[in-house]
Amino acid sequence: MRVRLLIRAMTTDTARHAFLGALLAAVLAPAFAAPSTTQVSRYTAEPITLEAGGYLLNFDILWSCDDAPQGTTSAPGKIDLVDGSGSVVGQVTGTIGGGSALVNVQGAGTVSNTSVSVGQLGAGGTPASGFLHGTWRVSGLSPGPYTLQFWYFQEAVPGFPVSTITTQASDAGGSGPVGGGPVGAPAPPPGVTLSVPPSATAFQPAAIGATATVPANGNPLASVAIDMSLDGGATWVPVTADTRPTSPSDTESDSYSFGEAGAATLRATATDTSGLQATAEKTLTVAKAGQPAIAIAPASSAVAPGQSVAFTASGGATGNYSWGGSASGSGPSQTVTFPTPGTYSVSAVDTGNSNYNASAAATATVTVLAPFFTLSVSATAGGTVAGGGAYPADARATAVATADPGSAFSGWTGDQTGATQTLSVLMNSNKSIMAHFSPLLAQTISFVPPGVVSTRSPAFALTVTSSSGLPVSLALDSGPATLMGGTVAPTGTTGEVTITATQPGNAQYLPAPAVVIAFAIGMPPPGVLLSDDSAATKRTDKETHTTSFRSGPAN
Repeated sequence: MRVRLLIRAMTTDTARHAFLGALLAAVLAPAFAAPSTTQVSRYTAEPITLEAGGYLLNFDILWSCDDAPQGTTSAPGKIDLVDGSGSVVGQVTGTIGGGSALVNVQGAGTVSNTSVSVGQLGAGGTPASGFLHGTWRVSGLSPGPYTLQFWYFQEAVPGFPVSTITTQASDAGGSGPVGGGPVGAPAPPPGVTLSVPPSATAFQPAAIGATATVPANGNPLASVAIDMSLDGGATWVPVTADTRPTSPSDTESDSYSFGEAGAATLRATATDTSGLQATAEKTLTVAKAGQPAIAIAPASSAVAPGQSVAFTASGGATGNYSWGGSASGSGPSQTVTFPTPGTYSVSAVDTGNSNYNASAAATATVTVLAPFFTLSVSATAGGTVAGGGAYPADARATAVATADPGSAFSGWTGDQTGATQTLSVLMNSNKSIMAHFSPLLAQTISFVPPGVVSTRSPAFALTVTSSSGLPVSLALDSGPATLMGGTVAPTGTTGEVTITATQPGNAQYLPAPAVVIAFAIGMPPPGVLLSDDSAATKRTDKETHTTSFRSGPAN
């Protein structure tokens, strides 16, 4: 029971058959001593009509098996022909032995066109898996309705279902009645027609077909073939062939690609089982094929006058490149020099050959730019220059010199000179200029001390100079005085006055260190002064216009 459950759980592929065959041969060997018996027997009916020439049946017999068919003898395939009264008037039985078809016909006609294939064998060398194909020509019976019975058998060793072999006969298709002909006349050859398209293109699929038929009293078809010649029939190349055609009519077709352009001759050949043949021929014009697109690299570029560009072509089918536009010649690459500004075009085409038409042209564009000139700028220590670079012809470039702290610009040298920090340069050639800088000079401030200053001193000018001769600026920091330009005026009170002297420098001199000038304003020396006391004692008389004064120390 465990073995039976194990077997039922397995599938029936070929590799497993080999394994189970060895296993079951050992486990079930005693059971194989019993002969196999028919477990199932039935048929499928197919009504047909015989004409005066009989009937052609293309049939298959298929054997299939379970996991352990070694002890089972398979049943032969069987097809019965039954007339209207129910009587069997013809029969075909078939099996395979020694790799060949073993077919027996009783009652009516003959079998031809047999072929076999065997996968496994059962007991006695009978087929366990395989098939047998053939064509039964039914003849010698009266025209009218009949029935074909295709039998199905199932053989097995009793009690062991895994030993089952089934046999199934069936109509393979393409069968049919055959019309009548003169009695005793020799069999006519088969008929054949050929169909081709109006035109074809090299390397492109074209539908080719042929139809073969069995005429009245003709023999079954043995083969239908289509072949092709590109040299007027001197040599032929197979297109398609069928050595198991259906009778009484068979159609073959193929999608065929012609390997070259030109005139192709196509031929269909039908051969019957007696060797009689029929052919049909047609001539087909095969046009040249189109080509894939080609490309040029680089597809676009920009260069200066006088520069060259190397172009490469790719794509197409034949590699027969021809160049045009600003290029000329042939081959996969070309180098072109462009002398003057403008826009140029370079083209290439694959010209093809006997099998390919010329390709579409590929195009590359080249822009030759107007000439540019370079302004090279440099500077000595102490500063920088801006404005160098490439400029179109006859443009004006502006160079600017900037001095570093502690330096001064002193002038331009080179292809153009100048004394100002900004220089305009006409670019009609490559040019070079240099900005020169020099260190700023040091300077000092000196002054003459003002001497003794009192509250009653008149305004006086400070004497302050710079070593550079540049003007000195004065600023009152503090004290009882006023400063106007370089003139100091005491305000009437005592105290210390501080004034800062500066000189900021210029393009040649550094700023001078600031100098602080400090001096005291004191009281005047003792003495008698006439002073205006109008604020306290002055009398004003419109008539006498007299003023009184007092004497006393200076305030």
